[in-house]
Amino acid sequence: MIEALLEHVSDGILVLDAEWRVLEMNRRAELLLRRRRADVVGVSVWEAVPDARDSRFEAELRRVAQTRLAAVFKFFYPSLYAWHNVRVVLSDDRVLLFLSDITEIARKQQTEAVREAVRDLVRQAPLAISVVRGPDHRFEVVNDMARRLLTGRELEGLTARAALPELEGQGLFELLDEVYRSGRPFEGREMQVRYDPSGNGEMATAVFNVIYQPLFDVDGRVSGVLSLSVDVTELVEERNRLANASREMAAVLDQIAEGVIVTDAEGRIRIVNEAARRLHGTAALGVAPEEYTQAYSLFTEDGQPHDTQELPLARAVNGQTVTGARWRIRRPDGTEALVEGSAHPVLADDGSRLAAVLTFRQLTEAAAAPG
Repeated sequence: MIEALLEHVSDGILVLDAEWRVLEMNRRAELLLRRRRADVVGVSVWEAVPDARDSRFEAELRRVAQTRLAAVFKFFYPSLYAWHNVRVVLSDDRVLLFLSDITEIARKQQTEAVREAVRDLVRQAPLAISVVRGPDHRFEVVNDMARRLLTGRELEGLTARAALPELEGQGLFELLDEVYRSGRPFEGREMQVRYDPSGNGEMATAVFNVIYQPLFDVDGRVSGVLSLSVDVTELVEERNRLANASREMAAVLDQIAEGVIVTDAEGRIRIVNEAARRLHGTAALGVAPEEYTQAYSLFTEDGQPHDTQELPLARAVNGQTVTGARWRIRRPDGTEALVEGSAHPVLADDGSRLAAVLTFRQLTEAAAAPG
């Protein structure tokens, strides 16, 4: 009768003796542990139950044996990738284990926890994220950064065209249509957008890097589009400002009669003005200090190949100031120029090296002669 009862209960049951040997197990326990009764009865529970040794499972069983108080706990079996709810009860000199499978419940809880973590991550991400669904691109998710870009505007539940009518004619809706239709992602860099941040009719212009990623349902069809946008307006404006400043500086330097060469902090040549180009017959950029002599065909005043380390510009790269130095330049056409110049390092407020600058002019051989 007891055996019949064991076979008809929904829990898996193991009966252990005082030495932790399995005396009996029902069919449900065989299914839960994926072990045959014939292989389990007579062996220790540590062999019968996967992953039990040196785990919470073992600790709880020993605690029940010591305190004689029942225990209920959840246990995960890595080898089975399953969760059980385990009850341990003492009955005379027997230990009864009741096992019930809660894997699906545990997985749903974990999945929901992961989803909530993902939702938090999306909500707090430092880029604008939104999800639109359906062919009309109806907003389903809008994160905090996207809300900050569109202060005071409610988007959820509205189609993209209804929520942001000012974008009509700028090609963005057509891009969403194409991603939804084709299932192919789109990436746009530095896209200029005119939009109404507050929804009060005051238009603003901004520059965005944009990614539109198609979202697929279980049967492989596109169900929506994930939008990732980063406002790069300030970066683009700063880059343009620096480019304009660089062009202005180059224009000014080209008006100077003397040759001017400027390096970066490592000594690589970054700027060669027009006068320096004419004197050298070349304007090689990116040249490192150890390459100056060869790249620009530089010689000492008496015509010997110049020691690169003694060149005024190379010395300035190493922190020295040089004045009144003379050297010769041999141009690609074979003509030569005797020049005189000075070089000095350019330092930041903290003393770190920013650049080195060389200025020089051509001398006539008569002017260069002594007396």
